[in-house]
Amino acid sequence: MSEKVYYIPLSVDEPGDTIEKKIKKLFKRSNLGKCFESRDVVGIKLHIGEEGVITALRPHFIKPLVAILRKSGCHPFLTDTNVLYKGKRNNAVDHILLAHKHGFTIENTGAPFVVADGLIGRNEVEVEINCENYKKVPIAAEAVNASALLVVTHVTGHIACGLGGTIKNLGMGFSSRKGKLHQHANLPPEVLELNCTGCEVCRRWCPSDAIVMRNNIAVIIEEKCISCGECIALCRYDAVSFKWDSTSEILQKRIAEHALGVTKTKKDKIGFVTFMINQTGECDCMPKKMKPILPDIGALAGFDPVAVDKAVLDISQRIHKTDVSRSAFPNVDPTIQLRYGEKIGLGSLDYRLIEVV
Repeated sequence: MSEKVYYIPLSVDEPGDTIEKKIKKLFKRSNLGKCFESRDVVGIKLHIGEEGVITALRPHFIKPLVAILRKSGCHPFLTDTNVLYKGKRNNAVDHILLAHKHGFTIENTGAPFVVADGLIGRNEVEVEINCENYKKVPIAAEAVNASALLVVTHVTGHIACGLGGTIKNLGMGFSSRKGKLHQHANLPPEVLELNCTGCEVCRRWCPSDAIVMRNNIAVIIEEKCISCGECIALCRYDAVSFKWDSTSEILQKRIAEHALGVTKTKKDKIGFVTFMINQTGECDCMPKKMKPILPDIGALAGFDPVAVDKAVLDISQRIHKTDVSRSAFPNVDPTIQLRYGEKIGLGSLDYRLIEVV
């Protein structure tokens, strides 16, 4: 039987009360409420946006979901995990402060913000998956401990995956620090000397101090490199690159396996809401202002992350004749994570789109 994915047209330019009504209508029509019971402690997974980002989801997109869960007797909390790189989200203290700075406060949303993998990203639970790359994966402890999860995704492009969608938000977003390291391990980037300007931005942001300057050219020390990809994302001169033919495939499969680890702990207790608005070429981890590369489309809801991401690509192709992945990174195949996700039991590519009117 085809998975059901629900869709409602939506734009950031609509009045706040209209957005709220549409989100509540989507939640009700898609029957997401069946995942949540009274007294459930529900983690609402989101991305608050790195400092400087203005296109990530804002609190008024989350507040209606919190209200719905509270009305049903649940105890919702907002959550995400710490990152690898040297940003405002690599420890729980700074992460929470940034969340509040971006408006994700109890006063604005109705729920507290809790970092799912603890103070420095080490609070984790090993989940057995028995897949191609891993037998077990380390998942953020509070994602496992929560009674249920509502995964809220902002669709963007992604430099290594093409698509930063529901699967990535689930798999990379709910991995502990060790999980993120596992996903990026053995995928070393390389510096293209002719393009390097010696600006040192990559060196300053490298989380493992693996970049040094020699003759005003960045040099990556492979023994120290954790292959997180931040140097690639931050370089404005295309001076750092992965070997895309193998790197993207490996990373997408590893992310899908970690996503499976999360869903295995939440049978019938996990739902997905995915927003196709303010779609930028790079993900919300980039500490800079970005402009959307596609007009707003709307929001999706369902119980299958593979089906939701497939719908993301299909709807965009139908409306705009392209999607955020192909527009931003045409040489990266974003469907690897989808096809592999179906193979390992994360979800199905076969879905039926139902428009909410």
